[in-house]
Formats: sequence, structure tokens, C-alpha cells
Amino acid sequence: MIGLTVSENELGVTAVRCHYSADPEKDPSTETGAEWLERVRKLYPDPHAFQQEFEISFWISSGTRVYPEFSETVHCQPLTHRSRKTIYRAWDFGWHAPVCLIAQIDPQDRLVLLHEVVGREETTRAFAQKVIERCNQWYPMHSPGYEDFCDPAGQQVNAAASERSEARDVEILQKLGIFPKWEWGWSRKDGRSLVHQLLQERLDGTPGFYVDQQQAPVLVQGFLGKYVYPETQQGIARDEPDETNHPWADAHAALRYLCTGLYSSLGLRRTSKTPLAEVEVMHHGYGSPRRNARQRATF
Repeated sequence: MIGLTVSENELGVTAVRCHYSADPEKDPSTETGAEWLERVRKLYPDPHAFQQEFEISFWISSGTRVYPEFSETVHCQPLTHRSRKTIYRAWDFGWHAPVCLIAQIDPQDRLVLLHEVVGREETTRAFAQKVIERCNQWYPMHSPGYEDFCDPAGQQVNAAASERSEARDVEILQKLGIFPKWEWGWSRKDGRSLVHQLLQERLDGTPGFYVDQQQAPVLVQGFLGKYVYPETQQGIARDEPDETNHPWADAHAALRYLCTGLYSSLGLRRTSKTPLAEVEVMHHGYGSPRRNARQRATF
């Protein structure tokens, strides 16, 4: 039925989502429904309040969306994995909300986000074991294997109170048979620029990115309003998103690591690179040594 969905979350709770479009008289595709929607929209001048009250978007936050071009209609659809192609996983570590995104590249070179695994107050080892179990359940005997990506910060010592040993996150994964890679020199802004490119419409009329909304709800909620540039007291959006808004910021951090690891495979352009360290030039263009001011003064 249009406007009515019934699902069960990971806690076993049945959730019923009833949208106003389930009422034939309020269906916005009809003239009567469009008129009704226009009337009620005027009663809610705050667009965030309207989205929460009528569009059931409880993840709408105050601020500017980081990816305003994202659309449920365009970028969300049911997806199935390709049994003969590599599965890519992107990890964002952290005690509060570790995240692992699971994706593939489809025959049209689009990035398709199949699943997400989101933890809550878990050690890296416990979370990684959960991801392994889920992958064995979702993709049993996946012979092409997995390729994993993470943030270079995964090399740092995990200082969380839950991790009493000083093992690094990457070392913990390696002991479990997971060997993540990472790309140095990418800023957060660089990573977000790749996501912006994926969301754009390509020459074939499709975007470069699809996500299964049922299997990756946290990532989608972040796209729709939980991952934002917060506003200053003057009402101006800040330069950087709120990276402390768990778990939505963590899911989008993992998406950045995935894109930076696969950007060449996806045909994306790296818009900026980390500048090389400045080195003093000791020779002229023809190879003759340069003299400093003191040396020149002696001649």
C-alpha cells in the first residue's frame, strides 16, 4: 500500500510508518491532495518542523545538509550483491559508534551500498567479529573475497577505556584476517567532493551512487538531514560538518574512506592534492649551485 510500510528493526521491534499519502484524499499526485498539502505547508514556515511532522523525517537536524543533491527517489533502491565480484568494506573505528559499510561496483561502474553495520559502545574486536558474522550470513561462501578500507588514523593507538591493550585498530583487524588499506593525503573536504561527484547525474541519466535504504538506514538518514553543517549564532553555516553527531557522522566518515579508496575505479576526479613539502632550491635551472648572500658578498 502506498504510504504504509511495516518493518522490523534489529531489536525485534515492529515499526509501522504511515504517511499522509496513504489517504487517497491527501495523495499529492492528485489535485485535491496537492491543494491540501499546499494549505498545511503554509502552517509550518520552518521547513524542518514540516519535515518532522508530515514527512516523518525525525532525523532532520538544524543546519545545512552536507549533500543537498541526495534524493530518496533518485538514489535509493533495493539492491542485490554480485556473487562473482569483490565486496568492498569501509571501516570507521570508535568506541561510541563504530561503522562498517558494505558495497560493490555494479556493471555500469556505479557504487552500490548494500549494507551497513553500526555498533554501539563496542570494542574494535567485538565489532569486527560482528561484521564477519553478518557478512557470512549475507554472502555465504563469497569466493571473490573482500577488500577493506579505513582511515589512516586506524594506525593510531586506541585510547578508548574499553580497549585496555594498546593494540592498534588495524592490528586487531589483521589478527582476524582483515587487512584494510588507506589513502594518505586526503582531507575530509577532498573525500566529500568525491561523494558530491557520485551523487551527480551522469551522461546515461543515472547517478553514480545507489544505496539500499532498508539495509543502510543510518547512512540515508545522514544524507537527509542528520549530517549537516551546523549554524553559527549569526545563522551562517560552518565550514565543517558536525563530526560528533553519532552514528550518522561515523557512517559518512566510512563513506569517505570508501570513495577515496575506490575513486580511480569509479572514474572520479581528485580535485585537490596535498601539496608537497617546501624544499629549498639549491641549484639554478642549469644545475649550477646557488650561493647565499654571505657567499655572494665575498666576491
